[in-house]
Amino acid sequence: FKPTFGRVSRRGVMPAHSSLDCVGPFAASLPMLVTAMQAIDPTFTPAPAPAAPRLGVVTVQASAAVQRVIDAAITGSQLPNEALTLPSLKAAYDAGMVVINRETFDACGHLLATGKVGADIAARLAAAGNTTATALAEAEQVRLRFTAEVDAALQQVDVLVLPTMPEFPLALAEATDTQAVLGMTAFVRPFNLSGHPALSIPLASAEGLPVGLQLVGAKGADEQMLAIAGRLLERLYAGYEA
Repeated sequence: FKPTFGRVSRRGVMPAHSSLDCVGPFAASLPMLVTAMQAIDPTFTPAPAPAAPRLGVVTVQASAAVQRVIDAAITGSQLPNEALTLPSLKAAYDAGMVVINRETFDACGHLLATGKVGADIAARLAAAGNTTATALAEAEQVRLRFTAEVDAALQQVDVLVLPTMPEFPLALAEATDTQAVLGMTAFVRPFNLSGHPALSIPLASAEGLPVGLQLVGAKGADEQMLAIAGRLLERLYAGYEA
């Protein structure tokens, strides 16, 4: 679970400054996520979910196998839903890369002189140092535009739904390609840029590989989004039992 940006303190986190990085819990169950949030956020108060929350299904370019799992979950929930588009999703991903490059170099660029940074990281860190002020300013404009798109979409529905990743997880051998790894963040990095809370629910696929169902909620509505996730899971479990 990625809380609303700024909701949980980043004190003690490296780098000290980030406009993207959040502190949030991983857990094996939704109730444990709620328990964890209560522990790390004194303002977190569990809330009830709407009886039939409205799902906004974001149109994305995911693999057919991943999309089948997502579609089946949405259909199986029997919750009201409608298709939505976020026109700046891809631009937000690219803008997020610009911002993280600039912020990471500002925080860690001095480490290059130590000679103790691995070759792959050193190359990426050095490249990040080429991020211009103009590129950063343009990325910040994309941040504003994409945030407005997500906010507007969440005026129409209670939560957005899309895959967490566009493909199945990479095999270890494939993960040595750092560019391929970056591509797996295509659907999550944009919401780091905008600062909206997001949750990934693990689902099974016919291929035996996991698929993440991502929910994105309104800023500050972390409690409601987790409650909606609970309602969705109740519907899915009921369907499996039937």
